[in-house]
Amino acid sequence: MNLTFSSAHTFRKVISVAVFLTFLLACESAMATISSDERTALLDLYASTDGAHWTSSLGWGGAVGTECTWYGVICAADGNSVEVLNLAGNGLTGTLPSNLQDLSLIKQLFLGNNALTGSLPMLAGMQHLQDFAIGSNLLTGSIPPIDSLANLSSFVVGNNDLDGSFPEISGLTALFEFDLSDNHITGGIPSLANLPTLASFNVSDNELGGSIPSLLALNNLQSFYVSGNQLGGNMPAVPNPSALVDNQSRLCPNFLLPSTSPEWDAATGTSPWYQDCSNDIIFRDGFDPGA
Repeated sequence: MNLTFSSAHTFRKVISVAVFLTFLLACESAMATISSDERTALLDLYASTDGAHWTSSLGWGGAVGTECTWYGVICAADGNSVEVLNLAGNGLTGTLPSNLQDLSLIKQLFLGNNALTGSLPMLAGMQHLQDFAIGSNLLTGSIPPIDSLANLSSFVVGNNDLDGSFPEISGLTALFEFDLSDNHITGGIPSLANLPTLASFNVSDNELGGSIPSLLALNNLQSFYVSGNQLGGNMPAVPNPSALVDNQSRLCPNFLLPSTSPEWDAATGTSPWYQDCSNDIIFRDGFDPGA
């Protein structure tokens, strides 16, 4: 490169300015912190779930600006918000704070396999939430409204002591996995027609009644668990086309009416599929009502 004195001087000035701006951006990034509301929500979670006795609490309670280094906390690339909180199987006890939804930009929240008690806090403030897993705890009370969480892909609250009615889920068009199993949920299963991406549905071992809604729109459904309830009526046809995996669904015990369905026989791994239902002891022995 053949530069005159003037152009070389200008070139050096441009480089110096670029280096200085890079330095400023690096400093800004290093100083980036989550909001005070998010920090408070994290600290309140630590306090209300006996953080001092967690399996790991590395970094928790550190100075402002260190939150993204705390165990289980992953922040967005700019460092200005919590994107993932994973404290599954980490020895949490006690209750969840009411301001947990102040983690308003969080995408993934994993709190399963702990010993949490009390009720689920409101989640409506987490409009970016994609995955929520808090199964295998000791939670009680009803499920808060989740129908506004349009980005929700996975909702897992199985193996708790939750009660109340089945939550409204018709707006969860991105839902892939839904697990309410092993609770005390009452009422009926709502329409599933607006859940085109649903692949795994597990509401087994609750207190659900009524009939099972149509499954025809669920072309991505792979597993369907509704056993251990008080469901009755006719078993709906499998989706068409069907993605159900062999031996990955359970329909009985329930009060479902026997019907011939090789597709449900394959999906449940039981032939006929209704032999373990309790509608009539005759049918439990495999008697074919059409014979």
